[in-house]
Amino acid sequence: MNTLQDLEKEYNFTYPELYKKLYTDKMLDWGVEGPGWYTNVFPALKENPPLLLFGNDIEIWDPIVYQNGIREIINHEVYDINPKYRMVPFAKNGAGDLYVFQLDMETNGEVPITFLGHDSDAEILAKNLQDFIFRQLLESLTEMDEYSMFEGNSEEEIKILLQNQLNTHRKYLAPKQVEILEDIYTRDIFEYTYKVSNGGEFKAEGMLTFDELEKMINKEIAFEKLNTKFNYWE
Repeated sequence: MNTLQDLEKEYNFTYPELYKKLYTDKMLDWGVEGPGWYTNVFPALKENPPLLLFGNDIEIWDPIVYQNGIREIINHEVYDINPKYRMVPFAKNGAGDLYVFQLDMETNGEVPITFLGHDSDAEILAKNLQDFIFRQLLESLTEMDEYSMFEGNSEEEIKILLQNQLNTHRKYLAPKQVEILEDIYTRDIFEYTYKVSNGGEFKAEGMLTFDELEKMINKEIAFEKLNTKFNYWE
């Protein structure tokens, strides 16, 4: 299979229109994955960042290159996914958890994005791909440390990279989403303290606190299933 249309026909589903646009625009192409990616490929990508290059612990799949991984989820060859759920993966994180299109929950053409943990519940992150992209761009501003894709860059360099990314992403976002991001990008990076559920406290550096992030998500991309968790094997 060499095209998105081949995948759709083979597995009887339809990708969201925005995803098709991103594919046509080559925004899903992160280059060839391998040991030399960070030194040989990443530097060039930073000038014109593909989809969510500086996102929050995410690696976008080229759907043709990763068609076997897509097949495994659709055909339930891995994970014990209840047949009532129709999930098509399009990205993963560093732990191997997946981001999927939740096709069975499509409403009026809006396909929710779900986080599929390999050893935890699934969680619905956004009502559509556009809102998911916006959410990821916000989340990447909360912890801009040595574990992020900004590692090794000065604050001035980070701001250039953020603008580079916004330049390639703005046409896929709503005008208000672009406005919000542009406003946050004028901030300086600052240190803050946040609490976790067990009462512990941690320090982080970023342009956005976790409390601010939560408020923005609930205000700007709210819908009835936002952050809903469910056991995908039941």
